[in-house]
Amino acid sequence: MKARFYCYGLIFTALLLFAALFSASAFAGNKDDEYSSVFMPKLEYGSVIIDDDDIPPSEPNIVKITFLKNTPVIGLGERVERLIQGITLDIPPEYDIYGYEIRRYMAHAGNPKIYTDEDYLIDQIRNVRKARIILRYWQEYLANEVDEIEKLIEDQDSSSSIRTSFRQNKAIVRSFMVAAQGWLDSNERLLMNVFDTFGYVTVDYPELIFLRPHQRIDFYNLFVARQSKLKEIHKYTAFSTMPY
Repeated sequence: MKARFYCYGLIFTALLLFAALFSASAFAGNKDDEYSSVFMPKLEYGSVIIDDDDIPPSEPNIVKITFLKNTPVIGLGERVERLIQGITLDIPPEYDIYGYEIRRYMAHAGNPKIYTDEDYLIDQIRNVRKARIILRYWQEYLANEVDEIEKLIEDQDSSSSIRTSFRQNKAIVRSFMVAAQGWLDSNERLLMNVFDTFGYVTVDYPELIFLRPHQRIDFYNLFVARQSKLKEIHKYTAFSTMPY
């Protein structure tokens, strides 16, 4: 009888393990699906396919707004929490002075008009460079915040929960800044390639036909890099709707 119960126990344990593994696998698959909407280009003979649809990506309507001064923080815990506002923590646009402006400048960076309208292309290059300047200010602001919070935590001998939240949020900030920098850089490199080859590409969306076929290789590689960085930035809530 004991052997039978022992056997049943092993079977039950095995079923629990299987269920846990299945759930973890399903969750991982959902995470992959979440970012699978970012299309990776296809290299063809003489052309590059940049989308799986003949309708370009939907662009967010991010209008210019007047920003407001954020309310004073109440305690060190709230100050720690504010490190990730506009990154993984939603914040009203009028208080999101850095992230909102970056998204506004980047909303049309890959619009198909960049291949046919040189003035529009130049505007997008300028916009990406403006976004990079804003990111630099954001980096400096958060770096100062991190330094000041670290000192306060030590001076006040803060609780373990605040210390843990700070370590987690500091890691999020660092990862985001790396991803954001890579995203902006990859967009600028792609736009500069389009500028250098302007007039030698025919658009039959989603296909770009290169009059100088060898030039498609560099463009393809830069487009792959841009899409890879776009996947990375999509992991951060506030930037998950960016199309380019």
